[in-house]
Amino acid sequence: MEILILTQPLHTNYGGLLQAYALQQILKGMGHDVVTDRLGVVRKLPLWNRALRFLYHAVQFCILKNYRYYPYRYLFVSFDKESKAKRSISINTDRFVNTHIDTIDLLTRSNESVIDAVRQFDAIVVGSDQVWRATMSDIPTYFLSFTKAINVKRIAYAASFGTDDLNEYSKMDMKIASESIKLFDAVSVREKSGVHLCRDYFKMDAVHVLDPTMLLSKDDYLKLIEEEDKPCSENILLTYVLDRTQEKNDIIQRVGEALHLTSCENGAVKYFSNVVESNVSECIYPSVSRWVAGFRDAQFVVTDSFHGTVFSIIFNKPFVAILNSKRGSSRFISLLSVLGLENRLISTTNDLLEEHLKPIDYTEVNKILNDWRYLSISFMERHLKEAR
Repeated sequence: MEILILTQPLHTNYGGLLQAYALQQILKGMGHDVVTDRLGVVRKLPLWNRALRFLYHAVQFCILKNYRYYPYRYLFVSFDKESKAKRSISINTDRFVNTHIDTIDLLTRSNESVIDAVRQFDAIVVGSDQVWRATMSDIPTYFLSFTKAINVKRIAYAASFGTDDLNEYSKMDMKIASESIKLFDAVSVREKSGVHLCRDYFKMDAVHVLDPTMLLSKDDYLKLIEEEDKPCSENILLTYVLDRTQEKNDIIQRVGEALHLTSCENGAVKYFSNVVESNVSECIYPSVSRWVAGFRDAQFVVTDSFHGTVFSIIFNKPFVAILNSKRGSSRFISLLSVLGLENRLISTTNDLLEEHLKPIDYTEVNKILNDWRYLSISFMERHLKEAR
């Protein structure tokens, strides 16, 4: 079967890249020919929208000194300095995509060309990641509204809304999603809350499945990173923190001191929005294999990332996950509660207790994961085999 996967753009998000890789590996293992759209839809913002965004980012950047907001990108369709920097910082992650993920540039074409290309596929799989979160995705695209006139099998695998409600959806988003989800032959979601959202808002039955990264085993990832050297030190406190705050720094310091471990950040030194300080070299993302190897080599992990939490579990590492409500807390709660690890989720330094620093007995966790992995893969196998 010829399968097209639509997911979030394949740029520098480690979790996004690895879930795209894992989903392809599983589908190819079933004997299918698979490609993933590389860039996703590119929305060209109207002038008024760009002006408003510029003003908001200018206040954050110039007055509040929040350098994660860089306003000038909203004044120009293409800002040369930014474009060059993006190419520089993504050199390692682009290499991973080029080497390990079969891609197609589909959604950057004209509408007629996209529809003609989609007709060549037997099935479209939407997911995973936050493809159904209105603030992060194009709702018409990821609900496949453009495929209404096409006879193709449509499956959502581990699609995520990112939140426990649909308050981020506009009235138009709701209308499009409500109509388009009925086109799907099967729907599965990454969070338990997604099951309720599909039922309550769209009258659609959905299945709760694993994130694609967890469909592969630890051994699968060890093969991917077998050329990565072990670190000189064995006393590594791995940190993967997407949104740095003093509170999170204090948590890292407390864990490091208690366990006598040296912290090591598993990502870029600085984030891209700091490029105006002429430190592009510090913004370059380490290779994906190096990122995964960090979890292999860690003695303990502190992270506010969903996929940082996922890979801590895959590699059976003790960890604490710092709740990151800004990026979506439901996915943390959903996964950890099913695995019986919800006590590893904290919000503040005061939440950090001695019990959080103890090793985790992964015997029962791995059993639950194996059963859930079987059910998740069976979901895809069953619905891909069924005739339309």
